[in-house]
Amino acid sequence: IQLEDLGFVWDANVDTWEESFAALEAYMKVHGHCRIPRGYKQNGIDLGQWISAQRQTKDEMPPEREQQLNDLGFVWNAIVEQWLEGFTALEEFKEEHGHCRVLRSYKHNGFNLGMWVKNRRSEKDEMLPEQKRQLEGLGFVWDAITEKWEAGFAALKAFQEANGHCSVKQGQRYSGQNLGSWVNTQRRLKDKIPPERIKRLDDLGFV
Repeated sequence: IQLEDLGFVWDANVDTWEESFAALEAYMKVHGHCRIPRGYKQNGIDLGQWISAQRQTKDEMPPEREQQLNDLGFVWNAIVEQWLEGFTALEEFKEEHGHCRVLRSYKHNGFNLGMWVKNRRSEKDEMLPEQKRQLEGLGFVWDAITEKWEAGFAALKAFQEANGHCSVKQGQRYSGQNLGSWVNTQRRLKDKIPPERIKRLDDLGFV
């Protein structure tokens, strides 16, 4: 009785579970979600591995533990969680940069957002309609070639606003783009460029 009055736990497994749950709860309070990066540790607890174990043993889990996790907003489906992690990262990228043009090598807080974006394009036909709507609501461009053109145009527009002209030197980089090369490509392919793109370039004073 004296030990139990102190909160002593007889079952070591219960004690370990509660410690891990407390670590997850603390993480959620700081980050606002339970999407733990793989390999993440808190207070010496491998929280990423613990979460994986909870998903694998869900069917054998006591109802009260399952409820505790549900109350915390825990996502049982790892595929759904990966989608949420990627979409949240893309939302934050859009908020910071004003667009969804993510370079393939770009990482957002350790998350490989560039690769996630690439995979969404390649899996477009298998995606849920709601997921497509969410991406399109952010201004997501499914065609990587179109996105590349838009990235070049955005860099040229920024260059024009900063310098008052579109005379970009050959090989010149601007806003993370090889703008000199992009400009030369537009001139070389002028006869194949859609009229609406020609108009946008003309409106900038492009020669």
